[in-house]
Amino acid sequence: MSKRILLVPALALLATAGVLIGRGIASHQGSARSAAPLGALPTAAIEILDAQPFAVDEPFVHEWRAEKPLANAGYLIALQVDPELARPRQTYEPVLYVGEQTAERCNAPETGGVLIVLVPAPLDSSGRVALDLDTAPIWFGSLELPERVDAARIAREVAAARAAGIGPARKAVAPLRTGAGDTIHARTRWELDPYIEDWIQRYSR
Repeated sequence: MSKRILLVPALALLATAGVLIGRGIASHQGSARSAAPLGALPTAAIEILDAQPFAVDEPFVHEWRAEKPLANAGYLIALQVDPELARPRQTYEPVLYVGEQTAERCNAPETGGVLIVLVPAPLDSSGRVALDLDTAPIWFGSLELPERVDAARIAREVAAARAAGIGPARKAVAPLRTGAGDTIHARTRWELDPYIEDWIQRYSR
């Protein structure tokens, strides 16, 4: 009888602890899903070392956006940036924006500060990539996980960048390769990988 009396409170305590733990997990997950607030933007200079348009026959998912949009064209760009901003992270990071799009980081430099990125952009009626690197701002936004950035977040980041006077990046080469004849043509996103690897070997240090 005494054993039965002792077991009931023990079970009740376990049940209560389970509810509290469950609430804590749910609360943590809910806060993790909420967007990080805009903060001060990094002001370090960014320089375009190289840029080349690309187009693929089979659209691919742009994973560095919350909406996971399909893309079939854009730019491959080599950027010289602050090494601290280029350093890989496993948590919130300064998201890299080009124009009104998030950039896919293709390498994770520990030193040197050269990022190789893919930036999706549509093709215009003449078959050229509709992204003008002479006018599009390039900047690191406030801390966030890139895969959680949506159109509303981008609009806020663009507004903050304009308010901070951020504009196009400097160019190490001029003019950039932007014509239809300069475009890398591939069947799939994965067929772009050899070009990306070549640029990583060429520009990373």
